[in-house]
Amino acid sequence: MQLLKLMEGYPDIPKEVIVKEDVLLKGLSFSDSALSQSYQEKAYYLFTFDPDNPEKVKSRGRVIPQEIMIYGGPLNLRNTVIQSRHSLSSPYRVDLVEGELYLLLNDEPLARVKLAPKPSYYGRTLSNGMRVEEVAPAIYWGETADVTAFRICEYWNVNQQCKFCDINENFKSWGYLRDKLGAVVPPDLVAEAVELSSSSVKRYLITGGAIRDYKKEVEFYLNYVRRTEESLSRDIPLRLNVQALRREDLEKFYELGVDYYHPNLEVWDERLFSLLSPGKERNVGREEWLRRTVEAVKIFGVGNVSPNFVAGVEMAYSDAFPYGFRRVEDAVKSTSQGIEYLMSKDVTPKFDTWGLEPRSWLGMSGAKAPPVEYYLELYRSYLELKKKYGMPWPGGLGEAGPGVSKVPASGFMDVSN
Repeated sequence: MQLLKLMEGYPDIPKEVIVKEDVLLKGLSFSDSALSQSYQEKAYYLFTFDPDNPEKVKSRGRVIPQEIMIYGGPLNLRNTVIQSRHSLSSPYRVDLVEGELYLLLNDEPLARVKLAPKPSYYGRTLSNGMRVEEVAPAIYWGETADVTAFRICEYWNVNQQCKFCDINENFKSWGYLRDKLGAVVPPDLVAEAVELSSSSVKRYLITGGAIRDYKKEVEFYLNYVRRTEESLSRDIPLRLNVQALRREDLEKFYELGVDYYHPNLEVWDERLFSLLSPGKERNVGREEWLRRTVEAVKIFGVGNVSPNFVAGVEMAYSDAFPYGFRRVEDAVKSTSQGIEYLMSKDVTPKFDTWGLEPRSWLGMSGAKAPPVEYYLELYRSYLELKKKYGMPWPGGLGEAGPGVSKVPASGFMDVSN
């Protein structure tokens, strides 16, 4: 089995991380019997993350779980949370075996499975008649309420969208199911939903697509933060995921209550940044993005500024996009340079494992996902650099360590305590 060979070759990487990354890359399917249970259904999020086309996903009789937790089994795995990424062609399947849920690999039991339970606030009704989970669903195994305030990105309007992203296609495919919501979720509705969720979650996240006019974007997201923080009866931390903003504007967000800031860089290599994120390059620019990110630490503090890398996208390669790194060692070296630069400036980068969505530009160009080895080498490098610079884990993501981390879309916080 390839997984066993990887575990032998990477004895310093928890076996849970190896399984998790392989599942995230290949996706997984669910039998009908597995979906007969009670669980938290997958919510509307910024992106689909699914390897399958949305039409294939819609053909299922029921929405799949938001996340699964694998544990035990032949490998005696520790509790490991994994984001559900739908793929009917995946070798991984969740199914019932003698009445118990298992993750199967090529029809052989690999680990026991728990489906994400419904948070206690699910099912409550908002003032417009919608269920609260349509506005503030839970992620991170129920620890974080996630708000996608702006469900499209304006870079798509001028063909400058990030090439790995399917945000606008996601809205086209799934937005119609939320007939009481458009692309912009009303701030008062967000405030109401976050308040209802606040007794159950540990933190909440406000995110959304980019707005090309800088001043409009600042005011747009400030309005959400202001309205929501004013309405909360219980103080819970707030994560903000928007573009790289100027220091004077970030101070406004901080004063209103933002605790953690994520100006997502996506990819380190200078050329790939301009090719993969043309809107960010033309509207802000890579050097200015980095400058603003570093400046943000002076406002939010060490550990609380965490730009995201779409881990693996630097290896994107196809006939239409012949620019990505071909060798794992070159890709890891490049991103490690970015990690080191950021950590040397007291910035704590984080990752999402690249989900190759079929309606993203790269998905339509025929790009392929990187090998699992890339992630194992990257996380090994990340851990070494984290120790070198004495950096904490990124704030706002919960606890770290194998069997402990609830980060669903990457295994980097499952690596070590």
